[in-house]
Formats: sequence, structure tokens, C-alpha cells
Amino acid sequence: MKAIIFTLALLSLGLGWRSPVHAGEQPKEQTAQNQRDRLRTKDNEVTEKLTQTLASAYEASRQRLQQAGEALRKAKDDAVEGLQPELKRAQEQLDALAQRLEQGARSAKETSISAARNIEEGINLRVRRMEARTKLLGAKAKTKLAVSAAAKQDFARAEQLLGDATELLRSARAALVDDHAYDDQLDDMKAALVEASAAIKAHAQNAGGKIEQVVTDVDRILKRLEGDEKKAEIRAL
Repeated sequence: MKAIIFTLALLSLGLGWRSPVHAGEQPKEQTAQNQRDRLRTKDNEVTEKLTQTLASAYEASRQRLQQAGEALRKAKDDAVEGLQPELKRAQEQLDALAQRLEQGARSAKETSISAARNIEEGINLRVRRMEARTKLLGAKAKTKLAVSAAAKQDFARAEQLLGDATELLRSARAALVDDHAYDDQLDDMKAALVEASAAIKAHAQNAGGKIEQVVTDVDRILKRLEGDEKKAEIRAL
């Protein structure tokens, strides 16, 4: 009889038993919730940091476009004959790109971080190419003026203009940074500038022809940059 009573007591204790919670120890459900909260907070911090990074990148692109616009205005001031239609097309594409930049900046708050980053990188590439293009348009204007100066035997003026064109070429390459799509053509232009400058310094009879080669080389790059921007506009539609 005592054995039966003892067994029933054990069963009664077993039915009411729960794993004890020691002092200062949280239940498993609460611990899991805390972990989820910490992960959520961490995700929010990462998202906020990436959002700020994108905003900074867009602001840098805005500043680059402003610099590109200033370069276009300087090229227009040179008033080189025959260059105005090309400058106008560049201005139109620059304005359209500025609008696309603002659209991308606004959409960054509405799309996934991955998609927003891809959009920003694409716009950044186009902005850098536009900046390089405006610098090269300035270089073309200086070079064409150098052709006229050489024809008048004003070699000092021609040398100065070719120096300006060389500096603008450096700025264009700096804008492109790691974009190597145009390296070969830029190298050709650089080599042509070196030869033209040497011919001017020597007052060579073929100096005019050497400068014309620079114009030919920069034209090739400019046409490609313009065409690539047209393709980018179509892809962005």
C-alpha cells in the first residue's frame, strides 16, 4: 500500500514539473526574441549606412556634372567654328543625365539596396564619361585654335594652346579613373599631342598636319563617348 502511495506521489510531481529557471536567467523564448531584435537592429544600421553611402555617391556625381557643365561653357567661350552643334548635343545629354541622376537618387529609398547600388554605379559611370567628354571637347577647341595659330606662324600661341589641350586630356583620363574602355584611343591622342608640340617647338613645316592629327584622334574618342551615352539612355528607359 505504501508503495502505491509513493508511486502516485512521484507521478503527481512529474506532471507538474518544469525545467527550473535560475535566478537571472531568461526563458528560451525571451532569449530568442532578444536575438531577433539584435539582428533587426544590426540590419537597420547596415541599411542606414548603405543609404548614406549612396546619398554621398549621388552628391559627388552632382558635383561632377556641375564641373562638366562648366567645362562646356568654357569650350563655348572659345567660339571655335563648327564646334557648336557638338557642344549643343553634349549639353542636351548632360541635362538628360542630370535628370536621370535625380530619379536614381529618389528611387534609392524605394528599391532594395542591391538594386539601388547597381543603379548608382551605372549613373556614376555615365557621369564620369560625360565629365571626360566635356574635357575632351575643350581639348578639341584648343587644338583647332592651335591649327589656326600655326597657320599664321604664331608658334608661341600654338604651343600654349597645345599645352592647354594636354592638360585637358589629363583631366579627362582622371575622370575616367578605372574605366579603361577608351585607353587605346586616349593613348593615341596623347602621342599625337607630343608629336604636334615637338613640331611646333621646331617650327616644322608639317606642324599644322601634326596638330590636325590630334583633332582626328580626339574626334574619334568624342564620337564613341557620344554613342555610348545614347546607348546608356536607351537601356535606362
